[in-house]
Amino acid sequence: MSHTLRTMSSYLLHAFVVPMLASVPLAPAPSTETAVRATSDAELAERMLTSVVSVTSYRRVPTTPSPTGRWEIADESPFPGFMRNVVATGMVVAADGTILCCRSPLITDEGGLAEIVDVELSTGTRYEAEILASEPTINLAVLKVKWPEGTTAPGELTVIERGPSDALRPADRVIAIGDPFGSARTFAPGVVMAMPATACYQSDLTGSLIHASMAIAPGSVGGALVDASGKVVGMLVPQPQLKPEVRTEPLPYVTYAMPLDTAFGVAEALKSKRTNDSPWMGFSVLSREELRARVGDAEFNAMTKPEHGIYVDDMFTTGPGTKAGVQRGDFLMEVNGARIVNVVDFQQALYYNFGGTPVQIKVARGDKVLNLMIRIETRPADANRR
Repeated sequence: MSHTLRTMSSYLLHAFVVPMLASVPLAPAPSTETAVRATSDAELAERMLTSVVSVTSYRRVPTTPSPTGRWEIADESPFPGFMRNVVATGMVVAADGTILCCRSPLITDEGGLAEIVDVELSTGTRYEAEILASEPTINLAVLKVKWPEGTTAPGELTVIERGPSDALRPADRVIAIGDPFGSARTFAPGVVMAMPATACYQSDLTGSLIHASMAIAPGSVGGALVDASGKVVGMLVPQPQLKPEVRTEPLPYVTYAMPLDTAFGVAEALKSKRTNDSPWMGFSVLSREELRARVGDAEFNAMTKPEHGIYVDDMFTTGPGTKAGVQRGDFLMEVNGARIVNVVDFQQALYYNFGGTPVQIKVARGDKVLNLMIRIETRPADANRR
């Protein structure tokens, strides 16, 4: 998008101009409190402009004419032989140009990952990017900008400021910020409708997400969910799908966001392993805090628990965990010698130990500690449920 359009978009954003039907009366002058909030929102928008980028995937131009047709000039791209596939949003998470975004906009109609991806900064400058890795189940991808040889990240690139997503509560004010196709950005205020039931996404995809009340454009997925203090607490995602290759659009009545702790934890492991698979052990887990909230203080305190470890909550009947002898109610203490203290430790262990070779896990069952061998497998499609 051109710099002129960007400038115009910025002006409209700061002015908060909202088209209205002629029959709708003009709103009364804002109170002092409302005016202060508007100024704060405008400052937030300005600060986020350099942290949220457009992400465009490209696919090969068909060798035979498509029955649906296309505009040749409108679909031109800077890459000969390729045309625009999908435009979505990404967040800058490291000064070297590492970007988190959703995986689904990077999928072509043929079902594979796009061969070419680029990002557009707030200035309108475009850079090609590499897909480092992706996670089909939770719709996450990690990109790295390919800076021209001899150059480094430009000054107009700003890393997002992370906030604690677990500090949110229902009815807290949040803002969805995205950079979809065209000159306009998504800047949609709303409130938290529901917090994740659990941080583990293994058995319940939707239940591991933040639910918020605003509506966003389809191209805003991959953008930022920002709390009232201006910190990013989640990544905007579309409605979870049972088939990861299916590309879906956001729902009009609820916006989902992946908690940032989950996105960062999985992304760190993805960057290390450079995988596009979704590994699993065939069971879901609860942190001790989540377990206490579910059963109450009295029952939690009465449980026999190891010094550290997280609770095995649900089992897939034919999964690796069942085959290895893991049972619901066990506490997972270690995976391949690494201590498991929280849910992020568990999620990262899946990727770090994914490779086909059985690994040893340590579980506590009552007052016994068991060493079991488990093979971390690729997650089957029938394990997905919304």
